[in-house]
Amino acid sequence: MYLVGQLSKITNISIRTLHYYDEIGLLKPSTISDIGYRYYTKDELIMLQQIIALKKLGFRLTQIKEMVQGNRGNSKKERWKHVFEMELDKIEEEKRRLGQLEQSLNAIMNSLNLTGDVSADDILLIIQSIQNGNEGKFLERHFTKDEQSIIKEQLPNLTSEDEKIKKWIELLKDVHEMVNEPIESIQSQELANRIMQYISEHLEIEDSLIDKYWETIKPDNEHSEKVIGLDKKTMDYIEKILYWYENFGEGSRTNGKKE
Repeated sequence: MYLVGQLSKITNISIRTLHYYDEIGLLKPSTISDIGYRYYTKDELIMLQQIIALKKLGFRLTQIKEMVQGNRGNSKKERWKHVFEMELDKIEEEKRRLGQLEQSLNAIMNSLNLTGDVSADDILLIIQSIQNGNEGKFLERHFTKDEQSIIKEQLPNLTSEDEKIKKWIELLKDVHEMVNEPIESIQSQELANRIMQYISEHLEIEDSLIDKYWETIKPDNEHSEKVIGLDKKTMDYIEKILYWYENFGEGSRTNGKKE
């Protein structure tokens, strides 16, 4: 038998907490003497160790009470299994929520790095888009399952944070700064060369699929964009400098074409 003070020392649980467990019916002493001493047996010690373990796993006291006490209908094994399964479901839901939060924050940070400014409305739109799975729905409407898989794996994604997206952001920033440059200028053609190098180094994807994706994400009007940073003016400029590069500039000479 253990006095409450002895049980406290063995388990490193305060006497006050043990009294509280007694009050709520979670862990009652085996006997209480006439003068109020609480005595616990080895069974209560084992139950307390179970309570400690379950608390460390994040369970609430109401759940723990149900798990460690009595035989209410289902077997002890089934009751424990049911509670653990419920907790695992909660963990999966929390992981999903945190994953969406991480994607939202990456998208907001990348948008901020790209444009230098993000409004409250922009932030809400980004969060809502990710929560509603708009990107996945958009891809499902326009691409086969195989194409969707390739796009998700290969193309830069603003909801992620890796070297591929960092380099793409830097390229887009330069595009935005030079969007009014003549397409045949040295600056525009150097930028076209960098874009072609990026495609060559980071995108293991067929030209036909790149072209299909590019046409699909083209904005419907001058002031809209389906992908952050790619408004109509930006996309038109990229198309023109790449066309010049491949037909009259460095790309044409690399391909053995005459100017």
